[in-house]
Amino acid sequence: MKQYLTFIHIALCFSIFSFAQTPETVTIVQTKIDSIKQLLNSHNKADEEKVRLLNEYARASFYEMNFMDGLKATHKAHELSKDIDFEGGMVMYYETLSMFVGYGAMADYYQKQAEWLSLQPEKNLEKYYLELPNAPYNFEGALENWLNQFSEAYTYFETLDAKEIQATILSWIMYFYVRQNNFEEALQTSQKGIELAEELNQPYLVFLFMSRKMNHLNDLGRQEEVSRIEADLVEFIAKNKDANTIGLITSTMAFGYRLSGRHALAIEYHSQAIEKFEQSNDTMMLAHSYNRIAFAYAHLEMFDKSVEMHEKSIAIREHKNDKEALINDYNSAVFPYFYIKNYSKAREYMKLAMETTDEQRLIYLKARQNSLEGQILMDQEQYAEAIPIIQSALDTYLEHNRFQSMPFAYMFLARCYYNLENYPEALKNALLSFKIENENNRHRIRVKHEITLLIAEIYNKMGDQGNAYRYMKIHHDFRDANDKLDAANRLADAKVLSIIEKSQNRIDAIEKEREQSIQRNRIQRLWLFSIAGGLLSALFLALILYRNNKSKQKANKLLQAQKEEIQDTLKKLEATQTQLIQSEKMASLGELTAGIAHEIQNPLNFVNNFSEVSNELIDEMHEEIQKEHYDEVKAIASDLRMNLEKINHHGKRADAIVKGMLQHSRSSSETKEPTDINKLADEYFRLAYHGLRAKDKSFNATMEADYDESIGEVKIFAQDIGRVILNLLTNAFYTVHKKKTSSPDNYTPTVILKTKKGKEYVELQITDNGSGIPKDVVSKIFQPFFTTKSTGEGTGLGLSLSYDIAKTHGGDLKVDTTEGKGSTFTLVLPIE
Repeated sequence: MKQYLTFIHIALCFSIFSFAQTPETVTIVQTKIDSIKQLLNSHNKADEEKVRLLNEYARASFYEMNFMDGLKATHKAHELSKDIDFEGGMVMYYETLSMFVGYGAMADYYQKQAEWLSLQPEKNLEKYYLELPNAPYNFEGALENWLNQFSEAYTYFETLDAKEIQATILSWIMYFYVRQNNFEEALQTSQKGIELAEELNQPYLVFLFMSRKMNHLNDLGRQEEVSRIEADLVEFIAKNKDANTIGLITSTMAFGYRLSGRHALAIEYHSQAIEKFEQSNDTMMLAHSYNRIAFAYAHLEMFDKSVEMHEKSIAIREHKNDKEALINDYNSAVFPYFYIKNYSKAREYMKLAMETTDEQRLIYLKARQNSLEGQILMDQEQYAEAIPIIQSALDTYLEHNRFQSMPFAYMFLARCYYNLENYPEALKNALLSFKIENENNRHRIRVKHEITLLIAEIYNKMGDQGNAYRYMKIHHDFRDANDKLDAANRLADAKVLSIIEKSQNRIDAIEKEREQSIQRNRIQRLWLFSIAGGLLSALFLALILYRNNKSKQKANKLLQAQKEEIQDTLKKLEATQTQLIQSEKMASLGELTAGIAHEIQNPLNFVNNFSEVSNELIDEMHEEIQKEHYDEVKAIASDLRMNLEKINHHGKRADAIVKGMLQHSRSSSETKEPTDINKLADEYFRLAYHGLRAKDKSFNATMEADYDESIGEVKIFAQDIGRVILNLLTNAFYTVHKKKTSSPDNYTPTVILKTKKGKEYVELQITDNGSGIPKDVVSKIFQPFFTTKSTGEGTGLGLSLSYDIAKTHGGDLKVDTTEGKGSTFTLVLPIE
């Protein structure tokens, strides 16, 4: 959960509209505007040059955020292009609209409109097409003023009946309403956009405004309407055959799913968009899609996949030398690398992102850098050192009214103080985090969910049970709200399955028509054979039938083509269904989670099965009561009691498993506690094995255990020793797995766990038959940051921390290894 919430902080902290102009930039732009004005005033001819100058003036005005003047010039250029029949002017027009929008789906659409027009054969319009830089807008300050300006612009162009410009202005008005959390007005604005797009007969814009309407309905909690619009959008995609817009449409659908928190479906549609853009070799949109799917993977905490997608986007941007986009990509990739513990790469990309020439943006990037460094220190449990760094980031957010970022900084500070046992300071920061989050970001339920839990824990530590209970109740309320949202999403997913079923029915109908057509053709051929030797009139009739037969064959081919198209659509929708089924499994939760899931799955399955049977028995009981068959009612009641006893039994099994896990995941206490070493080792033996199996289902290994039952309980810090055991076992399974991938079939991966009691010490030995450790590096393996694993697979801290923990217990950690044959690690603990 911490990773998910922090990633929201990352995405919102540096929105695409946070850029600002330096005074030097403003001066340069104003000088350019003045020069273009002079040229326009001196150019009295209505020609192509006039169109070009008007577009240049509009773009420079947008750069200075003088939107009304820029839009007026855009409209004049557009009207003049139509008057003089200048198609190159339409290319410029769409490029100018794209620059006005700035970023996002609508900007991409207008840019692609310009590109498609420029590529028309034999029209020689390529020279008018440019990939313009995005204008560095800064909408900080009084949002109401900006909203009023754009509303006045909309009214002005409404009088001119400039519907395309009106629709484009509406996208900005929606943006400001969302920034104000005024989702009702944003909803009404999206409806206006739909109506304008329909009048313009631009299906993509209709789709875009419908998807935004779905997002606003979701923000307002109107899930039934969300489901209806979603079903329409999914069917729209299935029917759309426009090669130009299909990639943009699927990309927009993916973005909508990501905004509504349904990241599994977002990944599915982003993948479809990537496939389309690869086919058309559209590198600009391909880079966008890689970047966006990386965010979806990150929200599912699949940070390895997120990093992979970011790297693909970065490779394209570097090849095109798109510096502004590269800065965004570097910035986006920082925290996914942080979460896979690749701190050096995170810092490298953070440094590259800070090479921006935008001084205002650099302020936020420095705050982001402080947030990164502070969280790295928190990961390393250096809480006192992290506090001033995170406080520096918070100061920037406070100075610039970054209300979406403040709650995270306060929460990080609260966690630091909590771990330092400074509970009053922890409480102060946690309450501030909750207050700001509640006042400014009301739709981020999962953020409040974590903050309230932290506040409850702090109150509990301070002995204030009343407030601890109150915030725990608030925490559960937010959890219930989140569960309801998940339930609504599942209902919406069912709509997708319904569309798949409808598509199958259409295929069946076409197949039936095709069979009937084949039968008719067969009858016609019999007629042809029977009259082949007839009179001239019969021959004439045969020729007519033959021509009809040809028409039927063409119809059959058409039907076959339609069937293949619908089958293709069905396959894609079935892929969506598969994605829905797999959505609950997409977040990789690590070795421990995989092991725990394996242990707890069986009792949960029993509980579910007996619950379903009990529901059916209750229905039967109602029927028998109505029939007054009371003997049957008693028998059913007896069966129900047996089912409930089984549910209770398996529920207790699951409870025991969870309690066992919790026992070993508690925060370290200040005193050692008696712990059953054999039981602790055995639990982590299974968890480590299943953790690797979760990553590679084909992996198998022989597990041998030899426990000295005379050991009994030993006083230790259970969580710390558990961490050491898990690290050593994970390393053992890792090395035999690596050897298996490169060894003959007769190699059997084997890991042996053995405990032995001595007079004053207990020994725990972990032996593997992997590749062993080279002699020249054995002496370095306990050094911090030294690792023999491949880049990105290890931090080099596992054995170092394990060695320190063993020494802290008054024990030792030793290794005996033979290169090519395997290793034995021995953990020695004193008996107290």
